[in-house]
Amino acid sequence: MGRDRRLDELASIEFTGSLGEAFGRYAHVLRDVSMIWDIELGMASTDVRAALTAMRAHGLGLDAATRRIKARRVARRLRRAQALIASVTKRAEQFPKEYAKQFLTPEVARKATEALEGGHS
Repeated sequence: MGRDRRLDELASIEFTGSLGEAFGRYAHVLRDVSMIWDIELGMASTDVRAALTAMRAHGLGLDAATRRIKARRVARRLRRAQALIASVTKRAEQFPKEYAKQFLTPEVARKATEALEGGHS
C-alpha cells in the first residue's frame, strides 16, 4: 500500500499570506482526507471481522469461539478509530469558522464565513 497522496497535499499547504485562506485550504483538505479514512475504516472493520471469523487457524491453536472474540475486538478498535476520524472531520469543518470568529473583525469574519459556506457546500 502506497502513501496517501492527500497527506502530502495537506503537508504542502503553506501558511503564508492570508492565514484565513491558508486555514480554509488546510481545513478543506483535512476534511477530505478524514472522510476517506472514515469510509476506509468502516469497510475495514467489517472485512476484518468477517475474515478473522472465517479463518481456519488450526495451526495457531485458536478455536472458533476464540477467533470470533478476537475478530470482534479488532473490529471494535477499528470502529473506535472511525469515530475518532469522524470527529476530525467535524473539527476540520469548524476550524476556519472558529479562526475567523476569534481573530478577524466581525465584518471580515462574516464575509469569510459566508465564503467558506458558499464555496465548500
